[in-house]
Amino acid sequence: MDTAGAERFALVFKALGHPLRLQIVTGLLNQECNVKYMTERLGVAQATLSQQLAVLRAAGVLKHERKGNQVCYRVAKPWLRELVRLVTRERQED
Repeated sequence: MDTAGAERFALVFKALGHPLRLQIVTGLLNQECNVKYMTERLGVAQATLSQQLAVLRAAGVLKHERKGNQVCYRVAKPWLRELVRLVTRERQED
């Protein structure tokens, strides 16, 4: 792996290293959803959620798409889905 590739992976791992961001991504594994739904489900303020979503987008973890007056988020790449599933499964087995 070259330096640029290693830096991209490090950015993804850093983004996933925050508990709230990991909860966001885990929640998006099965379905995309909007900010309103995520704030209700996670019990956080919209401003807090928006900050964390921005970090995840910048790291390439999430993609977003406008649907009418809502913005829907989803996990960006299949390998990220598998990575998060593996990490959360391992944590549950401990």
